[in-house]
Amino acid sequence: MKKQIAAVLLVLVAVLFAGCADQTSEMSADEIASMMEAKQAEIKDFSATVVTTISVGGEDTTTWATIMTKPPDKSRMEYIEPAEVAGMVEVTNGSTVWTYDSAKNLVTKMELPDREGIPHEMDYTGIGIIRALLDETDISLEGIENIDSRSTYLLDATPKDGVEIGIFARMRVWVDRENWMVLGIGCFDKDDNLIMKVEYRDITFNTGIPDSEFVFEAPVGAEVVETSFDDMIPEEMTLEDARANLTFDPKTPAYLPEGYEFDHAMLLGDFYGSEQEILSLKYTNGSGILHLRECISDGSGQLEPAMGEPEIVEINGTDGKFTSMFGRNSLCWNADGIDYSLSGELEKDELVKVAESIP
Repeated sequence: MKKQIAAVLLVLVAVLFAGCADQTSEMSADEIASMMEAKQAEIKDFSATVVTTISVGGEDTTTWATIMTKPPDKSRMEYIEPAEVAGMVEVTNGSTVWTYDSAKNLVTKMELPDREGIPHEMDYTGIGIIRALLDETDISLEGIENIDSRSTYLLDATPKDGVEIGIFARMRVWVDRENWMVLGIGCFDKDDNLIMKVEYRDITFNTGIPDSEFVFEAPVGAEVVETSFDDMIPEEMTLEDARANLTFDPKTPAYLPEGYEFDHAMLLGDFYGSEQEILSLKYTNGSGILHLRECISDGSGQLEPAMGEPEIVEINGTDGKFTSMFGRNSLCWNADGIDYSLSGELEKDELVKVAESIP
């Protein structure tokens, strides 16, 4: 998600190459793409400290990480704070990705797939999504502000016709007036609440970062596990095949909203890095999607949403937790030793009706 958000925001920097905000409407997407490609070509290496704050339900969660990148395909990220993630590292050299979990002293090594015709080069400007953004977003230059003692242009990006940018309704971007790098990002919901802020500090360009920074050596005593990209993608299967691989008997709803039908099942325990058996059932009506997840309860709240203040609702005489966030509604409850999670764009009453039809 963070990489996708960063790509979207870097696209907005392109409007400044025109000299003023009023000129953006006179530029074509191809012209902006050409300017962005020219700017990206100047980047030989890049480093910064990234501070990300997510605000949900009145609570802030902030992470600090250092990043290094070297085109076309080398990167390194190391988390500094908070304590529970400090020391976590992700390094890639374009063909291999190493991830180190300091809490578990576990290294995961994954070879990237050799996809013919699909480059592994990093895109620092997000050129591939420019056209959609220019069609869907009104961009204005709000003024000049200082960020981390740097003079920046402040841009405001508002989706046309009220359509959200992913999960965000509006973005504000602070762009360095000297090197055109994004120094700050503010993402707002439809009620204009700041829900995510990203700051890039201590930025350096073209300092000659050596390739040795992107060679990972496992810490002494760390367990090393090798995996593949394909291993990380859960297999789609029938309900019968899923049931054959579970130690509990999965339940299915007797009621589904009009047009919805079963699509496929997946087993997600390994995908989430959990030793629990987690079953995911997908239902769709062609455009809408409804997910039902089930696992044996261990009291950890594995299937409950990590963020959002829940509303208590009754499901067949037991308490369930309903949350709504970023246009997606979720309902979690426990019955007969099984934790359930139902999520989608359905309204609360419909989710409850589906949940109550599960025997």
